[in-house]
Amino acid sequence: MKSKKKIKIELYEEFEEVNFYTLNYDLKKESEADDFFIRFCDEEKFEEDIDIISRMFEKIGQKGAELRYFRPEGKMNDQVGAIPERLYVANLRLYAIRLSKNIVILRNGGEKNTKTYNEDPYLNNCVEVLQDINHILNSRIQNGKVFEHNKVLTGYLTFYIQDEKK
Repeated sequence: MKSKKKIKIELYEEFEEVNFYTLNYDLKKESEADDFFIRFCDEEKFEEDIDIISRMFEKIGQKGAELRYFRPEGKMNDQVGAIPERLYVANLRLYAIRLSKNIVILRNGGEKNTKTYNEDPYLNNCVEVLQDINHILNSRIQNGKVFEHNKVLTGYLTFYIQDEKK
């Protein structure tokens, strides 16, 4: 069942070239990115995948959020992608909005056991929420309610969106 959820975008990690932001649901202790790492970091079968994703964070943080570092997900007209990029064989996907070369917004993700993310209800929801936020965020940027300056995102960064997340 879908319900409206309050979600905030907040700073997650700062690097030389990129600031990573993440989503935080109202009243939750950990952010979406934290939840992803908490769920998968201690599982031995995902050790290599977590290592790949961590190295990608470092690479993106030091070199900038180039398109080639993200696995295209979502639709052609949004900025939703997944880490790691296609060069790596990994079962885990961490979904994100690549807002600019200097700003990345992380959500959550999981193990990909289906041919496409659309076939998995949880992964599909991860992408759909990011698509909604991406659309609203771009609208707010155009309307002067959200501002990007270098790698800093400011303004009205709270959203109320439909989400099936439990």
